[in-house]
Amino acid sequence: MMRFPANRLFCLALLLMVIPVAACGTPVTRSLSTAEPGAGEIFIVSLSIEGITLGGVVETLPDGYTFAGTEHPDDRVLVRGQKIAFAVMNDTSITYSVKAPASGSGDITGEWEDFIAESHGQVAASHVAVDGIEAPGVGNPSTTEVQAGSPYTALIAVAGLLLVAYRGDRR
Repeated sequence: MMRFPANRLFCLALLLMVIPVAACGTPVTRSLSTAEPGAGEIFIVSLSIEGITLGGVVETLPDGYTFAGTEHPDDRVLVRGQKIAFAVMNDTSITYSVKAPASGSGDITGEWEDFIAESHGQVAASHVAVDGIEAPGVGNPSTTEVQAGSPYTALIAVAGLLLVAYRGDRR
């Protein structure tokens, strides 16, 4: 069993690992001009970027939805099928257009990478449905999808278990 000063140091080390994890947010968020575009309608997708000096964002459109353009510099955009890659260089926002199909629904998903901070993550999915009608086999994302937790959730859980075990040993 550890002595009291060692326990205090151990708890301090755990807190120093957990507090930054809880304080950091997602540096890229997405907003849509509409989540229910009309058939063949073009809608706007806006990405808000915080704290990425040099990196990239890759967006994936649902089947049938097509990239319709952006004002982001051409030499910093790459389109391959349903994926659109944007190079980020001190950008705080990126806006692009998407053309909806005649019918269909799905999620716009994304990933971001910060080359300087050597970090990466997911952009929360945004659900779109032409005229608000779900495609067969596609349900409400809030009830049919399992949301992935933060990779730090396990770290926080282990820290909590260790603290409980520590307090149990003192009795």
